[in-house]
Amino acid sequence: MFEHRRLQNLEDYFLTLDQRRERGIYFYRINGCNDAVRDFLGKYYEAARKNGVIIEGKIPNPEEKNLSYYEEIMGREFRMDAGFMEKSLRKWLPRMNDVQRRQVASSLYDTLSDMRRAGKNDNILKNAYIKFMCWLYYKFERIVNRLGEGEIPKILYEGAVTAYELKILDILAKAGSDIILLQREGDQNYLRQDPAGALSYALELPGMEPFPEDFGIRWLRREAEKRWNRERLYGGGPSVTNCTNAWIEGKGLEDILKGSSERGTDNRFFYNCFIRINGVEDKVTYLNELYQFQLKLRDSKRKILIVE
Repeated sequence: MFEHRRLQNLEDYFLTLDQRRERGIYFYRINGCNDAVRDFLGKYYEAARKNGVIIEGKIPNPEEKNLSYYEEIMGREFRMDAGFMEKSLRKWLPRMNDVQRRQVASSLYDTLSDMRRAGKNDNILKNAYIKFMCWLYYKFERIVNRLGEGEIPKILYEGAVTAYELKILDILAKAGSDIILLQREGDQNYLRQDPAGALSYALELPGMEPFPEDFGIRWLRREAEKRWNRERLYGGGPSVTNCTNAWIEGKGLEDILKGSSERGTDNRFFYNCFIRINGVEDKVTYLNELYQFQLKLRDSKRKILIVE
């Protein structure tokens, strides 16, 4: 698993894994602001938007339909065993490579082991495991296959982190993701979850003051949009980029049939699917199902290319 390292300067966050003085990740919480921090957060927001996850407020708890889909695919079995978790991740998050899968499984097992040592019973551990698995799939799937790679993925979280949110962030950090907690209300809530401050470092720089009242991810987004508009006006602006599979619900062909307006509303992205199907659920009906799928695509006026 990846070690948490201390920064020499804020720009260390943007070094590739091989460029870092010590091989590892950065997990910092920021409780105040100065000009350098403001500029850094603008740059980090861009990095998280392109190669990471931005969380504003809370990570939503899995809904009933999310839990039902998990149970349909994975069943209800749970074992406090790293090998079991690694095998489960192979089925649940197949885009990860073997190293990433082993890192996530080890980190997940360590977190649940800490909970057991703290007195949590097996039922609580099972529920926590399913919550973490759902969060990995529904919230962090877009980065799980980039964990621990040269360009480390970035997570930007703004809000009062909860105990379980901090655990999933720690799991992802140990598996190879950089993390920033933007804490507008200071460190008091965080230290209730991690009294020793063992899971992350507090950023301390000269001249840091409390955040302005309107500062946060929304402010960073507005400033980024102003910058993009200036670039479009004067040239050099970014083109629309793809958001592949991060928006899907995991229902395969049903996801592909969704119209563009149902997929997402951020005009910086086009929301596309890239799905492969290995095998069939029913050998008798699958040809008819594919034929009906093709008819629905044609009825929706999609342009279709079929390569056999």
